[in-house]
Amino acid sequence: MISWWDRQEHRAERKLELLRGWLVKLRGARIGRRFGTGNNVRIEYPRCLQAGDDVSIESNSFLHCLAARGVVIGSHTSFGRNLWLHCGGTAEDYTQGWFEIGDYSYIGPNGVMGAGGGIKIGSHVQMGPNVTITAENHRFDNADMRIDQQGVYHQGVVIEDDVWIGGRATILDGVTLGRGSVIGAGAVVTRSIPAFSIAIGVPAKVIRTRTTSSP
Repeated sequence: MISWWDRQEHRAERKLELLRGWLVKLRGARIGRRFGTGNNVRIEYPRCLQAGDDVSIESNSFLHCLAARGVVIGSHTSFGRNLWLHCGGTAEDYTQGWFEIGDYSYIGPNGVMGAGGGIKIGSHVQMGPNVTITAENHRFDNADMRIDQQGVYHQGVVIEDDVWIGGRATILDGVTLGRGSVIGAGAVVTRSIPAFSIAIGVPAKVIRTRTTSSP
């Protein structure tokens, strides 16, 4: 049973979220109406952030937005607690990374978005908790050099509309998840998944295809 005090507390917290969002706008972000952030949300380089209406970022999240293409968030999209999103840009080079997500999408708590090579997520995409997307790979071919001396390469990750990704799934660089696909909890996706496919396992494999019912 929801009490009067519960309602008042919820309304007060929502006002605080919108106030924090307004402060992000003052720092240069291009945001729509009713943009709210929870407590202890850190947004670096807010001038590289663009968001639509009714966007929510829950508490203890970190967004590093430095990139030429920046971070673009569609309307009615939200992020669970403890999001970590990093475009990988530095003051010397911010040409590679970027992050884009469409409308009515959701990333669950503890999401990790390594967007060094670009991550594009469509609309109506749902992710469970602890999902990791990594759009970057370290080079390691030369055994005579340390790995951290060999640099990185990027291919990027694309997640099309209407995709569901289960908790603790990992999506690696170069992968495209086709429209309407489903990724099982704990899967490690190393190759692209066709539209309307269901994939599970480590590495993820397609187990069947979603089909419409006959009339």
